[in-house]
Amino acid sequence: MRIIHIAGLSGSGKTTFIRKLLPLLNKKGPTAVVKHLGHHQFLLETGKDTTHFFSEGALASAGTDPEKTILVWRDTSLEHIMSILSSAGTQYMLLEGWKTHPFPKVTLGNLPLAQGVILSDPSPEQVLGVLDKFPHYYSLQGLTLEVQSGREQTVLISGRYPACVAGADPDSRREFYLHFSPILDTITREAESSPGEVKVGLHLHQGLMFGGEDAILVAVGARSPSDAIRVFSSLQERLLPVIQGG
Repeated sequence: MRIIHIAGLSGSGKTTFIRKLLPLLNKKGPTAVVKHLGHHQFLLETGKDTTHFFSEGALASAGTDPEKTILVWRDTSLEHIMSILSSAGTQYMLLEGWKTHPFPKVTLGNLPLAQGVILSDPSPEQVLGVLDKFPHYYSLQGLTLEVQSGREQTVLISGRYPACVAGADPDSRREFYLHFSPILDTITREAESSPGEVKVGLHLHQGLMFGGEDAILVAVGARSPSDAIRVFSSLQERLLPVIQGG
């Protein structure tokens, strides 16, 4: 799931821009939008059963009609929201607001001290041209769906492992990300070139950017159990030094 961060001061046109970009992204894959409401509180419709359930303390209250589901969830963690959307098969997530968050971003208007700016005041079409510059986020379920997509695989194996980085300071962790990401790409290509119809997903969860600990997500799909187990075992052997801090 690509995270496309749209940032700008109030009144800079973020919502209007997203409304133009959204249908273009939808042509490429399922797209979700997450908006930071800031100091504005979203008011639930009074008198509705879903509102009563939430007011009485439900962790989540949902209502479903023939077209859609409305969900109210007692959680404001952006990390948890991203995990749910990835697990649902979202391919692109447009993020409006959170202007101080360290995601690579598109800025609209004047945004002093903005970091990680990819484009400033672009057209929606220009954003489509640089999608590869926006980071991937996956939950373990989301990575598994990515591996399974478009294939008739009967066996799926997945796992999540903490990545032990030498030095817990931010600079050491960023250096690890830069060094290890290309290695993961190489390991993936080598694993998929092994005998059998195998699809491999390897993802480095960058805790500095997305929250939580640094971790390696692994998903393997294959037609036969023996191929899936063989490839998954070989991946664990390759990743073991990193998991153990080597």
